[in-house]
Amino acid sequence: MSYKKVLIILLTFSLMFVFYGCTKDRGTTDVAKNITTYKEIILNDVLEAKNILSVGLDINNQPVLFILGKDSRKYIVLDENGAVKKEINTDFSGRPNVFTFDKNNNMYILADKPELNENREITSISKKLLFYDNESDSITENNVIGQLNDTTARSIEDTTRKIKVDSKGNIYALKLGGSIEVFDSNLNIKKVLDSTPYWDIEMDEEDNILALKYGRDDNILDKIDTNNYKTIWSKEYSYTDGPNKIYYNKNTKNLYGINAGWVARYDSKGNLTSRILNTGELSEIDMILDFMVDNSEEIYLLADCQDSYKLIKYIESKSETMANTGTEEEKTEITVELTRDYDNLFTKAARKFEEINPDIKVTVNLYPDLDEYQYSDKLNTEIMAGKGPDILYLRPWDYIRTYIEKGILVNLDEVIEKDSEFIIKDYNTHIIDNARYKDELYTMPINYYQFYTFVLNEKLLDEKGINLDNNLNWKDVYALSKKLNENSLEQIYVLPKIDDWTLYELILLQDIDYYLNWNKKEAKFNSKEFIETLELMRSIKEDNILHPDLLWYEIMNATNYGEIKDLSNIAIYLGQTHSYGYIQGLGSFYDGFTAVSAPKGEYTGNRLYYSDFLAINSNSQHKEEVWEFIKFIITEEAQTFDERIIQGTFRINNNASQKQIDRMFEYQEKNKSYMEKNKSYFANEEDIEKLNRVIGNLNKPKTSEPLYDVIKEEVDRFLNGEKSAEEVAERLQNKADIYLNE
Repeated sequence: MSYKKVLIILLTFSLMFVFYGCTKDRGTTDVAKNITTYKEIILNDVLEAKNILSVGLDINNQPVLFILGKDSRKYIVLDENGAVKKEINTDFSGRPNVFTFDKNNNMYILADKPELNENREITSISKKLLFYDNESDSITENNVIGQLNDTTARSIEDTTRKIKVDSKGNIYALKLGGSIEVFDSNLNIKKVLDSTPYWDIEMDEEDNILALKYGRDDNILDKIDTNNYKTIWSKEYSYTDGPNKIYYNKNTKNLYGINAGWVARYDSKGNLTSRILNTGELSEIDMILDFMVDNSEEIYLLADCQDSYKLIKYIESKSETMANTGTEEEKTEITVELTRDYDNLFTKAARKFEEINPDIKVTVNLYPDLDEYQYSDKLNTEIMAGKGPDILYLRPWDYIRTYIEKGILVNLDEVIEKDSEFIIKDYNTHIIDNARYKDELYTMPINYYQFYTFVLNEKLLDEKGINLDNNLNWKDVYALSKKLNENSLEQIYVLPKIDDWTLYELILLQDIDYYLNWNKKEAKFNSKEFIETLELMRSIKEDNILHPDLLWYEIMNATNYGEIKDLSNIAIYLGQTHSYGYIQGLGSFYDGFTAVSAPKGEYTGNRLYYSDFLAINSNSQHKEEVWEFIKFIITEEAQTFDERIIQGTFRINNNASQKQIDRMFEYQEKNKSYMEKNKSYFANEEDIEKLNRVIGNLNKPKTSEPLYDVIKEEVDRFLNGEKSAEEVAERLQNKADIYLNE
């Protein structure tokens, strides 16, 4: 496996990226509703350069590109018109594509050079600092800064992602692992900032570091004084506002960020002030790698596009108009709304669908400033008033039952019965049937994901003579602790630490249909069963059933960085599963994928999972066209547009699902040496069968109700010790009775 690919894989596992695309000029609306029109220029085509691996802006606002040619390696400087102004050749054989500029426009290049054996495997990695003197127009090579002899996935964390240099010549190197190394001008190490992992850094005109933390639990921008390394201010972002990459323009003193494909402007305190451009409306992009914004707010974006890197320049489009042509006005327009177009599925599907159906226009309206719950409230208000988009994109937090009861969703069984071209056996009918409400289909699942698998520590369980099957409930899990700790010298835990939300979802929410009977308008919260369930939740949390320190999702996060936690005293790993590719990660914990279904609901037998759905708004004037689009988005073509879509979640289309499995096995074959070296787990056909059995036991797609938030709040009061189980049961019974009879 190439060194470049190793880095890409690590970046892919580290965070969840969002991808976008389209091919014509569109207007984009910022937070203040000011409209600017952009168009794209693919600089690879203009420069006839295939491999542009990195880009930066020098202090004169000129783009500088590193280009890897067949027989050459060079940096080129472009003028304001995009023409080549200067070429700087280098014969260094490593990766001299991480660079920055000082106040005199000298270029600092921190290069990683891998050493390969006869099998083309990396045996060590050395790092060198190259210096380009702007006056003499020459590159000099300094001594080796460090050498890495451990080339497992952990050592990749020590490779350099980005560098900055201050006015004194100090160098700040951000590693893939998230630490920042500080060197003086003589390459002596001064400081290592490693108390928290950072994802991106920039430097302002006063030599302060802007450091971005971006991950599952937080999205925070720190401004750090490089004189004493103390934090000047920290800005914590909401789900909608936080960038996952940043760029600071010292000339204009503007901070920019990439947020869900939008290039956004931030003020001097890190607050989001405006959205400048939605890159997804203009470009075919799989992954955004880097970006920068020049003095005129022309934007440069380095992106992975269909397995090749492209450098895209966005300039203001003054010649194009936004007016519809007569032909456009004659088309039937159908609309769909969402906050973020994850994996660019809807934008790509709309474009392709329009090619196949030239008489239909699909408008994808995005609301990036609303989080999922805010948008759900907006949608709820609109459709209850007889409005809303033609195509309803519904997710687990939407009030699907209410929409069906109010007659807002079209019965798809009736639509399918009239459509002789739709062959339902081409899809996962088990997942489709799970979506039925009172035996009728109103929502079409386009995928399924986020369910829990019990991955078994087979060695430990065999030693204890314990056999587990697919029929566990949570009382069985609690009782398992006693069996595990019989004659044991050390404490053995049934599961890793589980956060309160996941525990609530797995134990109580799975059985919510037992406690709430919508048809009879009855609630059973003030019951023996509910009180016992609350007590069981607390006992599982407090009675040494769960490991006190190893949180389930932090274990997986560590694995993505190549760090395998010691789970030898944990009998079961709680594996959240989103696609077949998760077998490789889950199989690494106990060197094998021995998996059974997570426990079912005690009183309903339900096992929850997530799905995204499409439905036809009964208020739509174009129901036939909407159904045609829904059919298209679950075709094999649409469900396999690119690798991110194939691998992102389980697919509802059977052929697309098989392609996901095939891709996993192809990856293993191509990267066998690398995976063996890193002691990765190789999935096999038997593992697929095990996971399919788990999937076959899923029977309840998660949906939401306004009352669910009230239930969670009351359960938290019990788990935190504020209220007794009996008090919570009575309070919930009263609230549910009022709600059900409104």
